[in-house]
Amino acid sequence: MSLILGLFETQMLVLAAAIIIGRNGTARRSLGALLAVLCGILTPFAIGYAGFYDRWPWLSFAPFAVPLAMGPLLYAHLNTLIFDRPIPRWHAALPLAQFAYQAIAFCLPLDLRGAFDREVQRPWLDPILAALLLASMIGYAVAGLRALRRHRGWLLARRSDLAAARRVQGVLVAYAAIVTVRTGYLIADALIAPLSYLDMFGFYVVLAVVGNYLAIEGWRQADTRLQPIVEPIERDWRPVAARWMDRIEAHEWWRDPDLDLAELARKLGTNTAYLSRGLNEGLGLGFVEAINGLRVEHVAAQLRDGSNSDILTLAIDAGFGSKATFNRVFKDRFGITPSAYRHVSTDKNNADRRDLQRKA
Repeated sequence: MSLILGLFETQMLVLAAAIIIGRNGTARRSLGALLAVLCGILTPFAIGYAGFYDRWPWLSFAPFAVPLAMGPLLYAHLNTLIFDRPIPRWHAALPLAQFAYQAIAFCLPLDLRGAFDREVQRPWLDPILAALLLASMIGYAVAGLRALRRHRGWLLARRSDLAAARRVQGVLVAYAAIVTVRTGYLIADALIAPLSYLDMFGFYVVLAVVGNYLAIEGWRQADTRLQPIVEPIERDWRPVAARWMDRIEAHEWWRDPDLDLAELARKLGTNTAYLSRGLNEGLGLGFVEAINGLRVEHVAAQLRDGSNSDILTLAIDAGFGSKATFNRVFKDRFGITPSAYRHVSTDKNNADRRDLQRKA
């Protein structure tokens, strides 16, 4: 038993060291730390099956195993792969507390350690730690699954290769195997018969196999380019939208009756998502509203200047595809029909000319 676990553990440690050295530093370090924790969990059983605790009883409570660190380190690794960012530090609270508790207990005199183990550890603390470990493992597995779904959706929306999502999925499936087997052993211990550390050998073999799978895949894909979700940058869209509108007006792109969002985005050197968001958040307008607004302003300026051209001709020249659309947009903008606007503008221009003549 010790030889089997020892061989698995040795290979895992070698691969963990190889993984930590190289690019994608944060992803490598989090995976390397997870593999080190798995090795630490295997260590008490590898040396226990070999009789180390019988020969050197002072090794009891040595803080080799910190199983409460498995979930946070898994989540830290997935967070790096999916979001390219670290997790909050509070995730380390329970693992650090478990390590500190074991380290303090390890420093107690041997006789006191034995009494503490019989009277407190086994009857009271072990069930609590088992429940905490199961809750931690399931909770972080669920959080990882949610992150994976978000990652897949983000990649699919951009028609990107799903290899990055499959890498995350492989890590989650491996971790789910540990959670499932551990849950089965806990149920057997609670409902069938108490399990000794010899009975737990199967679980630790599964842990060793899964750990080596993670180590081999992590080493194999260590230099693979990550595809994390890129969160949108919050920005003030008003000046951006204003510059876009200035360019649209200067180049008179609004005259094109076939102009659409994609074509305008290409002319402005941006993409449709940014253009639509900029117009909405910067001006409070949709694409059609913004372009039609420029068109009716042009027609209104022509009418104010006393143009004798037919109103429909002016509307078509401005890029409108139909008279009905033009009339509706114009009335929404100025509150009166184009014909009434022309009459008002003509009367005002005539009045202005009469005033100038009287002054002259």
